[in-house]
Amino acid sequence: MIDKPQYIIVAGINGAGKSTLYDTFPSLFDKTKRINADELLRQMGGDWHKDSDNLKAMKEEIKQLHYALDHQQSIHVETTLAGRGKAQRNLIDKAHKNGFEVTLLYVALRDENLAIQRVNERVQKGGHGVPVATIKKRYQQSKHNLPLVAFKSDKVMIYDNSEKFTSVYAREKGQVFKNDLRHFPWINQNITYPEKVQKQLQNFADQNPEVKPKNDPENKNDRPSY
Repeated sequence: MIDKPQYIIVAGINGAGKSTLYDTFPSLFDKTKRINADELLRQMGGDWHKDSDNLKAMKEEIKQLHYALDHQQSIHVETTLAGRGKAQRNLIDKAHKNGFEVTLLYVALRDENLAIQRVNERVQKGGHGVPVATIKKRYQQSKHNLPLVAFKSDKVMIYDNSEKFTSVYAREKGQVFKNDLRHFPWINQNITYPEKVQKQLQNFADQNPEVKPKNDPENKNDRPSY
């Protein structure tokens, strides 16, 4: 049996520890190409303070992402799951159509203030920053979009990184292997809805694109990463 190409989505608010997950658990990303807008920005010699440079890196990331999905190349990408989440759901649909297995690795934090603190610490070390207002918006949007994106994924693994990386939830093809969500109430508990309800939520989201989650930004911010 030929293994399916892998599309791994590493999701979570800015400062949650998505890149740290990659560094800490490299086996999760075995034989996958890393596509990361922040790293592309540095390779291009761009400045994260400039919207034009960020946009250029984002376009390159999306270009590489679609190329990989079109050519059955195993990849992993990072995303905040901000906006309405439709861009990410469309990418999952494309991946499935092209024969990929889709895995969602989600990293949670207990509140937006911790995310802001982590980003500030990153900036002090020379990393890229994100406006406070943007982090606050994305925190709620990411939490809102988690169940919809998880429902479309073949494998789901959720971690909390408020103190240290802790495995919270694991599901593969409908079978739940771990569920400690009750101990982490800040993670959207709707991820445990039965399949029938998940499909109803998905259909509602697809049929009512004008309905936005709280604090949803404009469409231009509904991107798969950044």
